[in-house]
Amino acid sequence: MGVHRVISLVREVPNLPLTCAFYTEFGLRETSPGTFATEVGGEQLFLRSGDVPRIAELNIAADADADLDAIAQRFEELGIASVRSDAGLEATEPVSGVLVRVSVADRLPRDPAPTVPTSVDRTDLVQREPVRPLRLGHVVIGCTDVEEAKRFFIDGIGMRLSDYVIGGPFMRFETDHHNVVLLPAPMTLLHHTAWKVRGVDEIGYGGSRMIENHPERHAWGLGRHAASANYFWYLKDPAGSFSEYYYSEMDGLADSPYFWDPDPGSEELPVAAWASPALHDRPLVPEAMRAPILTADQ
Repeated sequence: MGVHRVISLVREVPNLPLTCAFYTEFGLRETSPGTFATEVGGEQLFLRSGDVPRIAELNIAADADADLDAIAQRFEELGIASVRSDAGLEATEPVSGVLVRVSVADRLPRDPAPTVPTSVDRTDLVQREPVRPLRLGHVVIGCTDVEEAKRFFIDGIGMRLSDYVIGGPFMRFETDHHNVVLLPAPMTLLHHTAWKVRGVDEIGYGGSRMIENHPERHAWGLGRHAASANYFWYLKDPAGSFSEYYYSEMDGLADSPYFWDPDPGSEELPVAAWASPALHDRPLVPEAMRAPILTADQ
């Protein structure tokens, strides 16, 4: 028993129609206005209008009511207030201010294996349908104190630490390398969401298609991360955050929650094992971090 996946993310964005159009083109299915579903994970992204970009809610799945009881007890020991209702257990992560809800939900089936060619046919390489992401794999949150926020997810929720990369903890539920990441930032922000696809070809096809008429969307890719072994392509959405197509065969090889446990004293791996050059100097800096930070007396 335990927590096992990200169910969904709720975001507020100032440019709702443009952001909805982006995620429709990205390959998510809009099941109702502002609600987007993946092929396996169901409805996993909820967009609503807001004056500024904001992470409104992160929803996490647990196996049983007993897991919610255990999390509530750990929150109490940490001095974190939580509320239990029919919808699950709610608590606000104190550093970022993000509302996190843990509820009982079914586990998803294993990701489908990549299609193996059975004949020599070059036309099979030509994808004729849009990329349809399988599920939301991870959410990356920028905040002002990653170590303090980490306590909420590891000591409270019960996640495991996989790695530190560029100063932030990469945390997981089970056999994915990471499902929630915290990165140092001058304010709370959504850095990126990552959507798993069926293979490297879908990353390349999806990324190429997204920038064909919108080159300004390109941020970084195609590449492969070092710590997680994920292949990636990052695209900038109209709300100033990034959306990532990703795939890794390593997740499928992980046979237990201990697979990604870091070795004590091991070196920190680089962000990428290899990657194509970015189109600008700071490829993964969200729009909010590019603007000047005003203090109270300015």
